[in-house]
Amino acid sequence: MRRVTTGVALALAAALWTAPALGADHTYVAGPTPLQYASDSITIDQGDTITFQNKDSSGAKHDVTSDAKTPDGGRLFKSATIDSGKTAPVVGVDYLKAGDYSFYCTVHPDFMKGTLHVTANGTPKTGTPPDTAPPNASIAILDRRIGPVLKRGALRVQLRSDEESRFKLTASSGRTILGTLTAVLKSKSRTAQIPLTKAGRKLLRRSRRLKVRVKAAVNDAANNNSAATATRTLVR
Repeated sequence: MRRVTTGVALALAAALWTAPALGADHTYVAGPTPLQYASDSITIDQGDTITFQNKDSSGAKHDVTSDAKTPDGGRLFKSATIDSGKTAPVVGVDYLKAGDYSFYCTVHPDFMKGTLHVTANGTPKTGTPPDTAPPNASIAILDRRIGPVLKRGALRVQLRSDEESRFKLTASSGRTILGTLTAVLKSKSRTAQIPLTKAGRKLLRRSRRLKVRVKAAVNDAANNNSAATATRTLVR
């Protein structure tokens, strides 16, 4: 019985000894001084993670995004763009090897910059790094004439993306919102119809020519964001 107990104890000790240590989590802050990072650098060991915290007293949005890109057009690391008072993980830093990596805020790229120092201590995470590439998306307005749009009660648009994406669409003319729609694109392209608002129908009925603009906020499954726009003048 004693030998069995000792063997179990040794086995547990060996398992604990060989278990990989989890990387530490560091906090990097924007603010409280408006439109500034709290410091221009942060140091971590390989395998560590970073939580970005926005404490900007002005209420401005900020993020952390690496200057260096991945082969697929993403970033080596990035956080979401967050409001003041919010936090977000800086995705991808735990895969970095020792070295210095510059980064910036995409909202204020001219004056919010910093450097991430990764020491030779620790072990970087292995495997496939997370997707940080924004969807390559575009939209086109298919309609040319006002009559068919009114008859259909919707504006037809073509959506394109290099990956499955969600499009939040807003069609407008001047200050008038003609219609809104959220559409999911699962293949490379599809046609969508943006239903007209009451104000949109009224404006189209009284117009002989109308310049229409469609804006799209696009995000993929990994919540990478991009945008697309299209304009066309509809005629009677």
